[in-house]
Amino acid sequence: MDSASILIDVPPATVWDVVTDVEGMGRFSPENTGARWKSGTPATVGARFIGANRHGPVRWKTHCTVVDVIPGRKFSFEADEPKARWTYHLESSGSGTLVTETREIYAIPVWWVRLVQKSKVLGSNRDELMQNGMRHTLERMKVALEG
Repeated sequence: MDSASILIDVPPATVWDVVTDVEGMGRFSPENTGARWKSGTPATVGARFIGANRHGPVRWKTHCTVVDVIPGRKFSFEADEPKARWTYHLESSGSGTLVTETREIYAIPVWWVRLVQKSKVLGSNRDELMQNGMRHTLERMKVALEG
């Protein structure tokens, strides 16, 4: 499992609004360019969305399902194709929020994801890229929320 954390000097409710806004996540992520809700009530268990991603000239979509929600504390979704569970944990810390983003591969990715990973078209060390991407995402959130 990959993980990155950062302390953001705003209350958890403010961070919650950002981490559950999958449509706007592209403004923080170096790879995700946004999403659109497909079914269900946004940011609730069972809601589905399609995520859009870009790495260099390569673009792809992921079909995602929200799997765990504890309002103000935890938001998790699973991306079907890479079999990755993304989670944001929020913990009150003084006047701010400790935000931890994790990525966990929970099953074997679909065949074409494995093929793309093996080709290295998305980078020679995908896990390291994901780790760095999580760190950059949280740093950009911090700048936006504290600015």
